[in-house]
Amino acid sequence: MEIQASAALMIQANSLDAVRQTMASAQAQQAHATTPAQHADVVLQLSAAAQQLLVK
Repeated sequence: MEIQASAALMIQANSLDAVRQTMASAQAQQAHATTPAQHADVVLQLSAAAQQLLVK
């Protein structure tokens, strides 16, 4: 049982790390986005990341 809990915690930590990396990347890109297409790309990246979290 302890091994399963440890594995679950590791998976959650990896997911949280991925979220933090995605948010940092999106914020950096948003700061340099000047066109509607660039803003849309940032939104799509965040949406894709959120969907991946829901699937996992």
